Amino acid sequence: MKWLYGFLVLVVGFISFQHIGVTDSLLSYDINSPEVKEIASKFSMQGHADHDISTCSTKQTYYNEIAELLNEGKTKAEIFDYYLSMYGEEGLRVPKKEGFSLLAWTTPFMVLTIAGVGLFIGVGNMINKQEAKELVSPEKNEEDAVEAEITSSFIDEERKKMF
Repeated sequence: MKWLYGFLVLVVGFISFQHIGVTDSLLSYDINSPEVKEIASKFSMQGHADHDISTCSTKQTYYNEIAELLNEGKTKAEIFDYYLSMYGEEGLRVPKKEGFSLLAWTTPFMVLTIAGVGLFIGVGNMINKQEAKELVSPEKNEEDAVEAEITSSFIDEERKKMF
């Protein structure tokens, strides 16, 4: 009967131990931990982020460092700030969405959009002016047709002389 009470105390103690969060500090993180992968996915790893972890020593080094920092008790934000202070914004896969970075990433798209709209409006205006000219002077069209006929007859006569 004592062993049954002892067993129940162990089970209750284990369950309560899990609920108070003490097990989180006892976890050991390695390079395959989802937390490590989540944090590492935010960094460019000096251009090695898309490489395979089994063959890339740089990527392995990053993953091992992140796992060590997590095992030391650092939070995700602290690790992010650590790498950000070491490599700057160039070390991130995606730039921050604030300040100069936001301006640097959005300006080219805005310029292309404005240029496209300006080009569309400019070409439209040129076409409208050309159509207006044709509608205003119908006698000029007749003169152009007569000139074209004279030119083609002259070319035909010269061609007949050659052959």
